Amino acid sequence: MALLAKGVVQVKRVALFGGGGFVGVNLARRLAESTEFLPVVYDTTDEKLVLRFRDTVPCTFHTCDVLTDAELLDHAVSEADIVVNLVSHVLPKRFIDRPLDVIGVTLKAAMKVIDATIKHNKRLIHFSTSEVYGKTNGRDQVFFEDRSDCVLGPIENHRWIYSTSKQLLDRIIHGHGMAGDLEYTIVRPFNFVGPLMDWLGETDETPRVFASFMTALMTGQPIQLVDGGHSRRCFTYIDDGVDALIVLLRDSTGARNNIFNIGNPQNETTIAELAELMCGIYRQEAGKGQVSPIRSVSAETFYGVGYEDCDRRMPDVSKLAALGWKPRTTLEQTFAQSIRYAIDNAHELGLPAHRKPSTAA
Repeated sequence: MALLAKGVVQVKRVALFGGGGFVGVNLARRLAESTEFLPVVYDTTDEKLVLRFRDTVPCTFHTCDVLTDAELLDHAVSEADIVVNLVSHVLPKRFIDRPLDVIGVTLKAAMKVIDATIKHNKRLIHFSTSEVYGKTNGRDQVFFEDRSDCVLGPIENHRWIYSTSKQLLDRIIHGHGMAGDLEYTIVRPFNFVGPLMDWLGETDETPRVFASFMTALMTGQPIQLVDGGHSRRCFTYIDDGVDALIVLLRDSTGARNNIFNIGNPQNETTIAELAELMCGIYRQEAGKGQVSPIRSVSAETFYGVGYEDCDRRMPDVSKLAALGWKPRTTLEQTFAQSIRYAIDNAHELGLPAHRKPSTAA
């Protein structure tokens, strides 16, 4: 950080593209509460941002579609000290139904952000995904940033188009780092959960697992376990994830031209076990004796043809731990806090008939 005078630190302007999504609004709030950073959010909608900032000082927001608003994108990057790229389509059902839309946003729009960052010689924090690692093929495998293979399914299984797009971006960014024209940090989040992750209720999009289970619990509908819920995941509370991002934003030397997993290896559970856990927490939080039944459903029935899953996603986080970060929130705390927020804000989280989706993680 540049020093203006002895003991005075320059505030860093952080441009968050796709910052109107789940991760972006939670990061923006933490940055706004700091004395080190000034967040400016760019996205197609500010609905989640309004909810996240309703009890604090508002955050600057600009309506921006990076695919079409070239002049605004260029100006925003030129004014920033750090660029955070969160632009993505992140819902698995969309991967199956609209793979070309995923390419358009996740790959092509993200490249516009990356190109502008290179043009103006700015530091880039790029959101990749744990999905780049793909499948373990039944092995008890931990994913390492710098030596794990990326094993994906066949082309016809469009579930992997998001992973493929993100992996290609990682390789492009890495190549620019090798060429010396980009200072970057790539982050790979492992199943972040928390306030404003996805909308609840009847939606045009099939939400991720927390919102899917939460909607079922709050409406009394059956909880649907895809293929019995045998897949294992390590869930990370959003506050721990944001803590990690703050560490990386502050430590430009340690984070320079590096890739970091952000996850909580202690919070591993099967999706079936998660359903039981959420039922128990909801029963206590909502004061209900009976909760939704749990039923297994095939992946093809739930998502459609072309879905395939990773049986396990376990991160190695030693690189990030070496910079001073560690997750603090247990699995039960993660979902208790997330469920409590959903119950307390159920009306605001309910999805009206027409809501424009954010292009963000």
